[in-house]
Amino acid sequence: MTQLKVIDDYTKPMVRVFVMLTALLAALLISWKFTGSPLPQDSEYSLIFQNALLLIVLGSAVLEHFFTKPADSMVNSLMAGITMFGVFNTSPPLAWWSVFLYCVFVFTISTICVATSGDRFGSSVFESVNSYLYRPAVVLGRARIIFSVVFLFGLYSFYSIQSEITVALIVFWGIFMAIWPLKIPQFLSSLSFRAKKNNLAIGKLMRIDSPGILRFAITHNTGWESGSPLIYQRIDDTQQWVLPLYSHLNDERRVGTAISLGNVDNPVKGLANGRIYESAESLDSESVMTLMGERPDARLLGFVAEDSSIGRIRLEVNVNAPCADGMLIWCRVGVDKVYYQISAGSTIEENLDSDKHGYQIAYASQLGTMENGEFKKFDWLPNMNTPVFAFSDENAVIDGVHDNAHYFTYGYLPKTKIPVTGDFVDNFNFHTAVLGVTGSGKTEFAFDLIRHSIAKDIKVICIDLTSQYQDRLADLNPTDLSIQESTSIDLSQKLFEAETGPYGAGNEKKALKAFSDRLREDIDNNLRTFMEDGQASLGLIQLPEISNSQASIFITEIYMSCLLNLAKERFGENNSKVLVAVEEAHTVMPETATMGVSDFASKGLVAKISQIALQGRKYNVGLLVLGQRTANVSKTVLTQCNSIISFACYDDTSVGFLRNVFGSSYAEMVPDLKSLQAVVFGKIVKSERPIVVDIPFSKDKADT
Repeated sequence: MTQLKVIDDYTKPMVRVFVMLTALLAALLISWKFTGSPLPQDSEYSLIFQNALLLIVLGSAVLEHFFTKPADSMVNSLMAGITMFGVFNTSPPLAWWSVFLYCVFVFTISTICVATSGDRFGSSVFESVNSYLYRPAVVLGRARIIFSVVFLFGLYSFYSIQSEITVALIVFWGIFMAIWPLKIPQFLSSLSFRAKKNNLAIGKLMRIDSPGILRFAITHNTGWESGSPLIYQRIDDTQQWVLPLYSHLNDERRVGTAISLGNVDNPVKGLANGRIYESAESLDSESVMTLMGERPDARLLGFVAEDSSIGRIRLEVNVNAPCADGMLIWCRVGVDKVYYQISAGSTIEENLDSDKHGYQIAYASQLGTMENGEFKKFDWLPNMNTPVFAFSDENAVIDGVHDNAHYFTYGYLPKTKIPVTGDFVDNFNFHTAVLGVTGSGKTEFAFDLIRHSIAKDIKVICIDLTSQYQDRLADLNPTDLSIQESTSIDLSQKLFEAETGPYGAGNEKKALKAFSDRLREDIDNNLRTFMEDGQASLGLIQLPEISNSQASIFITEIYMSCLLNLAKERFGENNSKVLVAVEEAHTVMPETATMGVSDFASKGLVAKISQIALQGRKYNVGLLVLGQRTANVSKTVLTQCNSIISFACYDDTSVGFLRNVFGSSYAEMVPDLKSLQAVVFGKIVKSERPIVVDIPFSKDKADT
């Protein structure tokens, strides 16, 4: 049978009444012995017996047995001040004024506290004043303090220090004041009058927020935040384990919130319905998770709050629970375990009568259920107050999720070692865009994708305007597919002449046509040689001397056209898969409306490049587009990218574009992404919804 633990600081109402009656009887007997009357009428005796001793007894034992409120201090100081008027003419002036001004001071600050409490003014000034004065008011105005001051004043003013009545009064006052810090009433409570010694309730049920959240009015000295499971006796005489979450003060009550864990296997006898008890049977965190039907390495993060939806839930976060953007969490929807990622957080305040309770709300976007190592969309939402869990160990893994040699690992779920993988090789021709500001990690990420593709027998051609690829990928023995610098200069000149020549520029255009035909033939031969070479896997097209102009777009169109024609010829043959990586895509695939491309010919070339991108998928030609801002890259190209990997972006245009791809929850996370953190979505990742990943830091890459 489960045992209950003794509550050392609990004082039973019966014991408080017993202490009060005993003290009153002793005070009346002292008064009768020395004054001849249990309630003396003389003002001096009345000050001592009726107004000081009796109020100390009543205030300590009954009125303020939990704690003193500012309203109690206000009443106590008012009563003490009124009492002082009766002995104004018969007591020492200095002592009288000292005590009276003390009463006035306590009355003033406690009145201010009462006036500025709650939500009556809605001003930060009043809240600040209340917070500064609250503590002095409740301490200085406590019945035991303020009436002791009046009592000692009376002894000083009217009695000799050596008289019998003084000794009797001092002894009575000293004993009564000492029993509380010595916890004698608490000890008497533990001796049990009608109930067993250990069956001491620490709280009473106030309400149930169905399903599973319980609110209790609890004793003020209960260690509610310790997190130890408690036993709750329901009105149907069954018993449940409940786990405390947090507590707060509501007017004169302390309210504790708990979540139901499950039934008690060995019920305790003699408990009262609707009460909660501490147990001597300790449950470790693993046992608590087992009661809740969860894995042992899980931890309770909070519970589902109102205004949740299928794609995004709100959860009230447990006090001091570690929480972070991108954290993986889960809850139960029926028998299914549904996973979410935290995408945002906020604070909220709940009005409770005249008091307020503040707590944290987290927003989490649905990833879905885990099926065969892939997150699948789930078509419903959890019930209100459903427990939400997270991993307690960063090394924890999800069953069925593991590294696959054929898959590419995009990163790991934040705060875990759980890999986020996908089949990039089988989906490369659906096109992929990698977005992010300078320094966010997109180029290093592209290098990893390129190496993975080459390892899986995909030929890669990189259009590089940054001159980084030659050195960083030197170990792959890249083939230089670039045109000669002199050729690019001649092309720029002929484009200029065709644009600025005499009316129609017929001769200049003929010269440009002849030059471009020869250039197209040379490029076609270079690409054909590269594609037929079984040892060549990486080709580089470097355009370092060509700025964002018609020439760069012209050359890119030639390369893309030749490559597409060659892919059509070789379709179905071995080594026919080609991935085209385009660095600084805004330079060669610009959005014509925003990048200053105003001439008709260039707009036509951009449109042609976009059409090639549309057709390339049929012939195993995939695009890997790298850009900083979506506003500067052709929307026709971007919208054909079935997969998007976004590092941190800050401009409104990029966030707006990503909102259409990821949805608002994940798009709003993009500006807050840390370095080496990205949102991945599309056919290349094993998730039907966007997912945030952390990319492990590599010192070797950083040094390079």
